[in-house]
Amino acid sequence: CRVETGQALHMGRGNPQPPGGTPKRRSPGVQIGEAAARGLVLQGSAQVFAKMGVRAPSVEDLLAASGVSRRTFYRLYAGKEAVVVELYTFGTEMLLEACRRAARRESDLRALVVQCIDAHLNNARQSGRLVFVLGGEAQHQESALHARRLQVHDEIVELLVASAASQASGGVDRLLIRGLLLAIEGVTRIVLTEGDEGRAVDEAALAHARVIMIQIANGALAAHEAAGGR
Repeated sequence: CRVETGQALHMGRGNPQPPGGTPKRRSPGVQIGEAAARGLVLQGSAQVFAKMGVRAPSVEDLLAASGVSRRTFYRLYAGKEAVVVELYTFGTEMLLEACRRAARRESDLRALVVQCIDAHLNNARQSGRLVFVLGGEAQHQESALHARRLQVHDEIVELLVASAASQASGGVDRLLIRGLLLAIEGVTRIVLTEGDEGRAVDEAALAHARVIMIQIANGALAAHEAAGGR
């Protein structure tokens, strides 16, 4: 079956948007609080970026989609780039929190790796189009998102390394874990690309990707252990 991506930002089905549904243009002169205004901007911007990508839209496009005034927008954000960063931070924090919860539950390294694989695939399932757009942007070194991507990698690596250190096997090489994480990220992106660039995520493809990711992880960890952790 195919999961058609929609336009909601709570990391549920479709493109991630802040809670609250489709943004509605307010009546002139109506004042709203900062949290509500941020929600409107993020909702509208998520829809714009999902449709147009990150680099093509202007601030005017974001204003038109969110229904806030230019004055309100610039009271909250320095510009379009700041909105992109906040959206990406929101999405990656959801991913990190899923991995943190798994690390609190799981003491076995392989089981924790599977949980992190599932967290990546769940993001792809629920928020495919925006994950594709923002994740692709984050891969460029000149992007404002690149540093956050590396920060997320570092935290997940540390979670997995700490899990391995608590086991009798005595630990695992950080470079191996970083390589595994890049493989997970890469396979996820392949699934999104083949799913109309995240617009229609195929459940069969996600299930297949999960099997492949687990095989890659188990194979790499087994080889590492056989080599004495070197």
